[in-house]
Amino acid sequence: MKKLFLFYILIGGVLLQGCKEFLDLPPKNQRAVTTLSDLKSVLAGYLDAFAKSNTQPIVGPYPIVTEDQNMMFEAYSDNFDFKANMGQYVNPQNNNKNEKFYANNLLFNNIETVDAIWNKYYETIGFLNALIDQSDELVIADPNELLRVKGEMLVHRAYYVFKLQQYFAPMDDESMGIPLYLHSGKEVIGVEMKRKKSSEVYTVIIEDLKKSLEYFHSVGAKEGYSRFFNERFIQNLLAQVYWFKAETASKAPDDYQSAIQYAKGAIAGVDERIPSTLAAFQSVQQNLDTQYPAIYMQGRNYGGIAGFFGSPWDYMGFAPANLIVASDLLALFDNNDFRKEAYFVNNTLSSAWPDGAAYGAKYVRVHLFTPEEAYLILAEAYFRNNEEGEALNTLNKFKGFRGATVKNNLTGENLLNEIINERRKEFFTDTDKRWIDLKRYKIGNISRNLRFFDKNFDVKVSANDYHYALPIPLAELQENPDIVPNEGWNPIIF
Repeated sequence: MKKLFLFYILIGGVLLQGCKEFLDLPPKNQRAVTTLSDLKSVLAGYLDAFAKSNTQPIVGPYPIVTEDQNMMFEAYSDNFDFKANMGQYVNPQNNNKNEKFYANNLLFNNIETVDAIWNKYYETIGFLNALIDQSDELVIADPNELLRVKGEMLVHRAYYVFKLQQYFAPMDDESMGIPLYLHSGKEVIGVEMKRKKSSEVYTVIIEDLKKSLEYFHSVGAKEGYSRFFNERFIQNLLAQVYWFKAETASKAPDDYQSAIQYAKGAIAGVDERIPSTLAAFQSVQQNLDTQYPAIYMQGRNYGGIAGFFGSPWDYMGFAPANLIVASDLLALFDNNDFRKEAYFVNNTLSSAWPDGAAYGAKYVRVHLFTPEEAYLILAEAYFRNNEEGEALNTLNKFKGFRGATVKNNLTGENLLNEIINERRKEFFTDTDKRWIDLKRYKIGNISRNLRFFDKNFDVKVSANDYHYALPIPLAELQENPDIVPNEGWNPIIF
């Protein structure tokens, strides 16, 4: 049996740049994986980060959506009145972030964070490729346990591939999917790392997830070890993939029917766990409800998202504080909706959000595979599948969880807009979700006329323009002659 030497662990991906290096290198260096026990031990060094809030994974980002990533996608969206908040951002009392931080984010110029997403996500895919390859070569291994471990890795790989596709591939150009290679490079050297067709990328994602779901139905999860290898979570991610794909150039006629199938599986039996009071809602945000059916991760940096969510010391006069939110967002909430009290104080962001305390520590809080997301995917998928009655019933049932006023007699575009608005309310400041919605629904025109370093900058973002396919990192373009860049991006030098 061949030995697989994991080059990631000792000299690792942190020294490498570009997807070509992460996906097309022969294994080398010191650490050999020859048994299932070896494989589980190495994988545990990655998985522990999904169970413990103080463990840095051996590969990949922590949390899976980092503080910088969360703030960048919020800055690239439309939930805040950024111009009105400039006096709080560029302020001598702001000891959280400097002027360049705001300039790069608010002017769609955050190259460093975009590069980190590309490199860290591809690094993790390469790591998983190596382990999956080796799992196929393990002859002496408990077959059930091997399926559990392989199923776990397939879901994680599918997640990273899906997010890269969402971030870097245009919606309407089938030829401009992300580069992808699914092996460790030990058999074939010199693979051309071209952009794949988007439909090919989605095929990989869906096949990995369906295979993992098949494994789950065969052997089930292992308590205490499995993280993403969970029937509900796999179906949730499948629903997300079909939902997103259905509005791209890679769409297929049955995408929304598949989204309905998997969204229903993801929410089966969870209604009693979905918060229906303000206290329960905040309890979930703080990860105090141990039965809440989602993966939770929290950043380790006190004040890590203070730059856009308010200083932990705002009550002492430190900036930013009293951050003004977009008026059109506020107008979406009725007075019965307890999310309004959770998020806001009048027209400003509450100091308690997202921590649920009077003066929040401003940790980034990430929930993956939530039932709320599956519910709203289900409502839209019913609508797109010409089942408007089911769509409205599902939407109103969801509104009932949040104390929001139900809607009657909604049809056509009015119903779709209500679903989109419900997503905006539910996923306020949640990871990348509003930016993804702006991209997918091709909505919104963002105009930024801001002043930094004594100079005026004017940036306009139109619906479905180049801003919704993030720039391929310069290092990738320099090292990978086969890749085609996302056009339109011209970095600003301050």
